[in-house]
Amino acid sequence: MVAGAVIFTLVGTARTGRVLEGLATAQRLNQDADMMHDALRGDVAEATAPAGTRSEARLSRTLLMTQGHARQLRRDLDQLREVDLPGGLDGAVAGLQSARRSYVTEALRLVRAGLTTGQVGEQRLERFDRTYEDLVGGQARLTARLAATANRVATERRDQQVMVAWMLVGTAVAALAGWLFLLWVLRRAGRNLLDALGREAEQRAVADHLQRSLLPDRLPAVPGLRFAVRSKPGNSSMRIGGDWYDVISLPSGEVGLVVGDVVGHDLRAATAMGELRSALRAFAVDEPSPAAVLARVNRVADLLEVTDLTTCLYAIVNPATRVVRWSSAGHLNPLVVGPEGDGRLLDGDPGPPLGVTERATYVDRACRIQPNGSLMLYSDGLVERRTGSISEGLARLEAVRGPHIGPDGLLDHVLEALLVDDSRLDDDVTVLALQAGPGRP
Repeated sequence: MVAGAVIFTLVGTARTGRVLEGLATAQRLNQDADMMHDALRGDVAEATAPAGTRSEARLSRTLLMTQGHARQLRRDLDQLREVDLPGGLDGAVAGLQSARRSYVTEALRLVRAGLTTGQVGEQRLERFDRTYEDLVGGQARLTARLAATANRVATERRDQQVMVAWMLVGTAVAALAGWLFLLWVLRRAGRNLLDALGREAEQRAVADHLQRSLLPDRLPAVPGLRFAVRSKPGNSSMRIGGDWYDVISLPSGEVGLVVGDVVGHDLRAATAMGELRSALRAFAVDEPSPAAVLARVNRVADLLEVTDLTTCLYAIVNPATRVVRWSSAGHLNPLVVGPEGDGRLLDGDPGPPLGVTERATYVDRACRIQPNGSLMLYSDGLVERRTGSISEGLARLEAVRGPHIGPDGLLDHVLEALLVDDSRLDDDVTVLALQAGPGRP
């Protein structure tokens, strides 16, 4: 009887452990949804700000950030709906689903309206603010219920553990049997964990090897041009970077520069990176238009469904004329640096990321690098931080001053200025710089 009671109590402990795990997952998803909820309100405020404080590049970045916040919030809501919760919490979560989704839709509409017309009615903004305040209250109540239920289940679990201890004390035989059973469970769980960790390490090693094989082992030597690159992963448990870069010597004598960012840090992301890199290299050989190259790569990404979200910037540089033709697929615009070290972000609306829509349209843009000037391509990890907006990071990048001795000096100076505290680095950072020679006037 004692042995049976111990086993029954252990089963109950395992059950409450699963319940606690579900509650922890729900709390994390609810908090993340709450953060995205606040972020969307900030996006609406920025999109409807007075016209004098906005620029075309800032409007494009606002729309891109709003779309990302909306996707994250909807993903959180979908995952939250799938969590099995006790004590009527499923109903409480479901009760907020409709209002949250309507909030996301209205936020997107307001941002698009603000960016398109520059005018949004005050009554509409007041209704949006009331919806926000109502959701704040509902989310706070849901958070409180999740925390209260987690405390109750944790207390129940502690009581079950105390009961096990008293039963084991009651009889030495039952105690020995219980500990042997528990040891068997723990050893089995440990073996399963080690097996899972081994499989994950193997996949990560494959992905890491694949990524290293995809990045250039050296930069080409091109008369009239000097190159430098820096790439470092973010401070996360994932050591496989999602960024990639490439330097392509074209048959025309020009040079192609690529910086891209694939969502994810796993084998699937590394595989997608390889497929997109190969497609871009193949199309770049006979296609002189960067926009046309990105459009063809986008069709490959959409047809084969190789990625959920990838941004990419492709530029073609003529070493003789120092003319740069470039196009963006949802990526941040390049930085042009003068010979005295003064930086300027190029203007242009970034097109849609690769694989988002089949009929994406991309635009060719051009600029000229000054003699001894530089061009820098980079991933968003250089300028994006949780503690500030991406606009602030871009402003800091544009404010970096030289002069710089060569492209390596430029990159060292930029990284030192923007990555003051590496411990707060959440994303991969890749920067690729090109410096033109003195040339002819």
